[in-house]
Amino acid sequence: MNSVAYYPAGSFWHARDPRLKLLVVLAGATLVVTEKSLGGQIFLLALHLLLFVTGQLPLRRGWHMVKTFRWLLLIALLLNLWTGSLPTALCYLLRLINLLLMSSWLLGVTESLTLIKGLELTLLPLKRVLPVGEMAMVFGLTLSFFPLLLREAGEIMLAQQARGVNFKTNWAKKMKGLIAMVIPLFISALRRALEIAQAMEARGYVPGAPRGSLYALAWGKKDSAGAVLVFCFVLVWWGYKLIW
Repeated sequence: MNSVAYYPAGSFWHARDPRLKLLVVLAGATLVVTEKSLGGQIFLLALHLLLFVTGQLPLRRGWHMVKTFRWLLLIALLLNLWTGSLPTALCYLLRLINLLLMSSWLLGVTESLTLIKGLELTLLPLKRVLPVGEMAMVFGLTLSFFPLLLREAGEIMLAQQARGVNFKTNWAKKMKGLIAMVIPLFISALRRALEIAQAMEARGYVPGAPRGSLYALAWGKKDSAGAVLVFCFVLVWWGYKLIW
């Protein structure tokens, strides 16, 4: 299962405006980064799993995301164990897991094109000082590249194994096999980037020029209610932290 691809479903979150979902992720990331207790990180982990359930996303999708970054998580855990205590190391580990789950949830309940449009509209007040449209375009192209690169990495790995490359031997041979996979993957990424650039030029794309959109976003009452709930939750959380 691809942990960064859109997962079609008819949930409450799928029907919401992408700007609300960006607000949820921004609020969640703020709480995750500022929370320093192990209990708080466990509570936030439970909330993120609840987002998966209410978004009708399979929990194995989140597990696949964590499994993909298992070596990074293991290195972070060992470094924090070396420099601190076990509760502190577990807190940092859960912080990274929570951030990964939030990104997987956002990409699962939001189509790439609507997410780009939502990001562009969210950053619209900064249009005078930032190239908002171009930033959203780059973000969207990055999102579209992730599933393609993951699929091509799997295909290249199968092709290398068919040629006799073993990814499950000692570390030296494993690194040699990974290099044999990374080089063609890098070349494939450059080729796809060139193809996308040529397609954009053929369609008359001009950076900074006004553009229309296939998706007309409409902020509804449920989106407003969701935004109010998010703000209330953040205020209650910070109020609780100040009191206790």
